[in-house]
Amino acid sequence: MVIRRPDQWMPKGVASLEPAALRAIDENGHNLCVVASAGAGKTEFLAQKADYLLSTGLCRAPQRILAISFKSDAAKNLKDRVRARCDPALSSRFDSLTFDAFSKGLIDRFGPLVPPPYTPSPNYEIVFPAFRDWDDFLARHGYRHLSGKILEKAVARCRLPIAELKLKNPEWKDVLERFWREYYRDETATQLTFPMINRLTNYVLSSDPRLIAGLRATYPFVFLDEFQDTTYGQYDLLKQLFLDSESRVTAVGDSKQRIMVWAGAMPDAFTTFASDFHAKRETLLSNWRSHPELVEIQHAIALTLERSSAKPDAKRIKDVDGDVCAIWDYADRASECEGVAQWIADAVSAGEMAPEDCAILIRFRPDKLETELGPALASVGLRLRNIARMPKGAKIAIQDILTEDLTVCLMAMIRVSAFPKAPDDWHVLVDRLSTMWGIDPNDEAEQDALQDDLGTKVAEVRSYLAGNSPSGASCAELTQSILDFIGETELRATVPSYHRDKDYLRALDGFLLLLQESAEDRDDWVEVVNSFDGIDQVPLMSIHKSKGLEFHTVIFFGLDERSWWNFEPDDSEEMRAFFVAFTRAMQRVFFTSCSGRGTKLTYIDDLIGRVGVERIPGPPS
Repeated sequence: MVIRRPDQWMPKGVASLEPAALRAIDENGHNLCVVASAGAGKTEFLAQKADYLLSTGLCRAPQRILAISFKSDAAKNLKDRVRARCDPALSSRFDSLTFDAFSKGLIDRFGPLVPPPYTPSPNYEIVFPAFRDWDDFLARHGYRHLSGKILEKAVARCRLPIAELKLKNPEWKDVLERFWREYYRDETATQLTFPMINRLTNYVLSSDPRLIAGLRATYPFVFLDEFQDTTYGQYDLLKQLFLDSESRVTAVGDSKQRIMVWAGAMPDAFTTFASDFHAKRETLLSNWRSHPELVEIQHAIALTLERSSAKPDAKRIKDVDGDVCAIWDYADRASECEGVAQWIADAVSAGEMAPEDCAILIRFRPDKLETELGPALASVGLRLRNIARMPKGAKIAIQDILTEDLTVCLMAMIRVSAFPKAPDDWHVLVDRLSTMWGIDPNDEAEQDALQDDLGTKVAEVRSYLAGNSPSGASCAELTQSILDFIGETELRATVPSYHRDKDYLRALDGFLLLLQESAEDRDDWVEVVNSFDGIDQVPLMSIHKSKGLEFHTVIFFGLDERSWWNFEPDDSEEMRAFFVAFTRAMQRVFFTSCSGRGTKLTYIDDLIGRVGVERIPGPPS
């Protein structure tokens, strides 16, 4: 493989990059803080920087690049983009994970090294306490006067061992010791939350400096995506690993999109990072997602969050007629759902967009809206898909199932077999199998043999699909047949999160249950694949689940004081959530307001009204 000089490198797959992006790609002598607002192309920038580092030999084998994202789908999207931009032999040295997955991977490998009494059992269980569980714990242990919310934050931020903590209120030390003891009460199946895993990771690294030295040697370059949502515990781990090291850290994000403070995100992550890591700053000023009319409205909102916010340069062309933004007024919830459903059906029928290109966003409780809007869409021949829902019997949500490595491999094989042509999926299979089977991407003979084996298997799967109708049994048999070909042992060996049986089986069961659900009442395997992939389904999700995604049209349900019950104007988390919802759209954004649900948010009406957004009667059913 030819290693290029840095001055010979050119961006791949894009016509050009803005000057700030090129400067940030070329800067590797310092840590970097890259401010990238909505639609600025963070994923593309990071993928191009990865290719630059790998193809110029600045990150030379066996060294790797570590990319940490906030959400699993963002981590997957970045990994996929790097695969599209880099030679396969290079992209295999790019590790794209969430903070939780990164910490969990370290505990799965080094958990036995955690000093007692905090050594987790190998078969530990990941749990997700609800807000009531924290208060319930305090009540059971005689601490009703303390706050469950404070306990949750304390568990996420306290350093281990607790016995060495110096707290202003010594009562909290006893509370934390009781909490950890309760979660460790079963010696064979420790219960851990992800913040607890983070604290264990911090503890084991501090107990054995050789682990830190090994990780620094492995990862001379680190990318941090959506850095504005980093929690105190995550930042503590980041500092422990890479502060004052030779590793170069690039943090990318936008404080205007910081909507996770309620979940422990630092309110000043970028300022703290820039100070601690002596980071240089670059600002990406292009908006590749939205057209100028939408960017004008976005900028008006952005100025309420940051008075110095620069107006982005809109790069997308407007391709729709009529209103691109409005507040739709309805008298009651029934007419709201029926009107929105009919509008979507009309837009789909007119060829303006596909159903999956129109996202329904809601601030809270998408499951509740699903019961109301789902029937309304069904009445006009459309399906609603709540991506936060778990298939019946699964322990993983649809959105997470779709990003699992196991899902990527299995569905690529099924698509290649079900469709006459699926070149992208063929390349995915060749890439993944090369990694899993240890085949050199540059060895032509080995690659030819791999493709011959793959072609034989595809022919076998096509024959199976032709001779077996979709059913629960055929889905299970098909899945196992593909896994036998891929090699479950090889798959699990190359995906750190699958090393434990419990984690692998959760992903496998989730995949199979979603595939079987997709096969219900289907006569054709192409329909099964499309159903699994969400084709011809209108996606429903919360604002928080929409981070990092983009859609042709966004319809936000509930612009009223009941949905935004603690709304505060100007620089607030509510305004940031509103900004995030707005910036998911490429072409149109509509908000629904229902007088039967609550009164209007006058501040929002006035704010976006100043840039031409009107409150109008909602489309009739």
